[in-house]
Amino acid sequence: MRTDYRTLFYLKFKKRVSTYELVRKFPDEIGRVSEVALLEIPEEILREVLKEEKLFDRLMRLKRKFLE
Repeated sequence: MRTDYRTLFYLKFKKRVSTYELVRKFPDEIGRVSEVALLEIPEEILREVLKEEKLFDRLMRLKRKFLE
């Protein structure tokens, strides 16, 4: 069963669960957990780090959808 982004965002940003704990709790969702963890990085730095514009855009859409 896949864990949705909404659950991961809630645990990470509202309940303040660490990335390490999320990976331990959802080992099959390491990709999604990693993407959610990237959103802790300030947007300006994240843009510099991510070379794929599509990935950056998708992460920003997710961030706006769940965090604001």
